Amino acid sequence: MHRNIRRLLVVGAHGDDETLGAGGTIARLADEGAVVSLCILTNDDGSRSATGAGVTDRTAAIELAAKTLGVERVRISEFGDNRLDTVSHLELNRVVEREVRDFEPDTILTTSMCDLSTDHALVSRAARVAGRPGKGSVQEVRTFEIRSATDVGEASGLPVAFRPNCWQRLDETHLDRKLEALRAYGKELEPWPNPRSERGVRALAEYRGSQISAGLAEAFEIVRVVH
Repeated sequence: MHRNIRRLLVVGAHGDDETLGAGGTIARLADEGAVVSLCILTNDDGSRSATGAGVTDRTAAIELAAKTLGVERVRISEFGDNRLDTVSHLELNRVVEREVRDFEPDTILTTSMCDLSTDHALVSRAARVAGRPGKGSVQEVRTFEIRSATDVGEASGLPVAFRPNCWQRLDETHLDRKLEALRAYGKELEPWPNPRSERGVRALAEYRGSQISAGLAEAFEIVRVVH
């Protein structure tokens, strides 16, 4: 049975998680009338510098990417990049729970717990806690894949793996907006053959599309769904 998603909350650890993992789906659902809210837990790129020098605030990039995708509401916390393991899990839970309480989403999209990134796994857990049965309006929780995090986690022998069981068809306009949103992040968009290159992003969309005999798609793993 198809669910009509009306209020979508996307939860990520870092600015660009939402675009890499679900940018095309966000664009499509926004075009179809869904109200989309974005919750990002960190606002810097501090892990790129061992000394902390040259750290960039990514708020403007997150907001620009969100606007490109059709996101109507953006909330950005100020935890440090790759430092979420220094924050109590209760505090992370409370951030996402507050977003669920304030926005009242019917669907949550978030990162996968099989990602090699500890930040991604912690955010995924917090989103699952916030979207658990009996807590608010959430009817569905899905996780998305992020190349160079999800696939690397699987290759590193983590005990869990991303097993997609839900695909969202995309058309060229949705993929184009996903790529445009990624350009807002500047240096985060890498040259080919990096999987985070424009060509790499398209290749994944084509591969996921081929799994369902469609031109383009994004894949998700459903954690919980109520019809």
